Amino acid sequence: MKTEMSEVAQEEPAVVELRQRQARGIRNLTLFKQPLRTIYYFLQYAIVGLYNGAKWLASHPVTLMLVLPALLLYAGAKYAGLHQELIWEIELTAQYVVWWMGLGILSSIGLGTGMHTGLLFLFPHILKVCLAAETCGHVRFDTRHDVWYSGHSFSCGDWPEEDVSFGTLFKKVIVTAVIWGIGTAIGEIPPYWLSYSAAVAGQKAVAVVELEEAMRVNQRASLFQRAVARMEQWMVGFIRRHGFWGILALASWPNAAFDLCGLCCGNFRLPFWTFFGATALGKGFFKVTGQVVFFLSLFRRDTREAILAWLEGVLPSRLLPAHELHLFINRSIAKYQAKVLAKGAAALAEQRWWWSRALDVVRSQEALRAAAVALVPDTIAEVWGGILAALMAGFAVSCVNAFAQAQRAKLDEQELEALKQRLAGRGKRD
Repeated sequence: MKTEMSEVAQEEPAVVELRQRQARGIRNLTLFKQPLRTIYYFLQYAIVGLYNGAKWLASHPVTLMLVLPALLLYAGAKYAGLHQELIWEIELTAQYVVWWMGLGILSSIGLGTGMHTGLLFLFPHILKVCLAAETCGHVRFDTRHDVWYSGHSFSCGDWPEEDVSFGTLFKKVIVTAVIWGIGTAIGEIPPYWLSYSAAVAGQKAVAVVELEEAMRVNQRASLFQRAVARMEQWMVGFIRRHGFWGILALASWPNAAFDLCGLCCGNFRLPFWTFFGATALGKGFFKVTGQVVFFLSLFRRDTREAILAWLEGVLPSRLLPAHELHLFINRSIAKYQAKVLAKGAAALAEQRWWWSRALDVVRSQEALRAAAVALVPDTIAEVWGGILAALMAGFAVSCVNAFAQAQRAKLDEQELEALKQRLAGRGKRD
């Protein structure tokens, strides 16, 4: 017996060594350090995920009874050339909903990047609507075009000018904001189901264990870390005590800790519709309404000019040339508004897919030169577009790294289990 125990003790370092080697391998599995291996594991993860997702969708009753007939009807009408105007409206609306709801989901998921798509996309969209309304003198332009690759998305058209009130602007942007907000609520579902399934099985999800560990206030932690831990502890207790109304109250108020709501609600085994209903109402309606009111108030011309004039009077000109900044912002706004007038109608008239337009550019040297000149940013909006492109590229890289590491971790776990079984079998034989 002593011999068996001593041999097991001697063999345990092999498991420890394997764990350490696996941890180093996962840390180094990134696109910049090991591009080919990272892409290989990413493709493995993506293919398996797509297959399982497609299999689940194909057998779901909603797909069979609603989605599939609708897709067949759409494909038949598209192929036969029937109701082309209606088909175009359906396609435009689908792109619009998928874009903004997808951005909302990404804002909640983030995949470790802290990506807040409201700050990056929704709030600039509100600014563009305000600027387009100032340019056109009305709000009859179609905001559904401000999606995907669209650079100059609004066209004034031939509508007469009218009084553009705050309420008119609010109605113009609130639908987009609500779709985005519901997307942020949908993004809370995956952690909810993970922790709920673990709780039903009498276990705790790994993320819940990590959350509980982070919530333990360590005296050696910084003041900020202790404050965050206290806030998270209070939020967990508040949800446990008040259920639906507690979730609704927290979801309606912007706070960082609420991003843990899905984990907490699943761990408490709250019913799905209690969790999701309160989260969707709070995030999708109440919170975004307050955000829209705030940013519309901030972006309207009177408020904007008042803030810039106040900065000119307060900031010392030697440290920060506020007057030049004011002029630069106004010049950028004027250029953007001119492009709305000049290019908006042409952009809307072109209804082909982006690859068809790209082929036209590639075939013509003149079009290539014009496209190269157009890439040089000369307004704040275009500079911001470049920043967004860089951020989205960084987000895509983080997604590839995260999925590749998840696949490698799954294979590592299988390798570790196989090693333990070999060691256990060898111990029994000895």
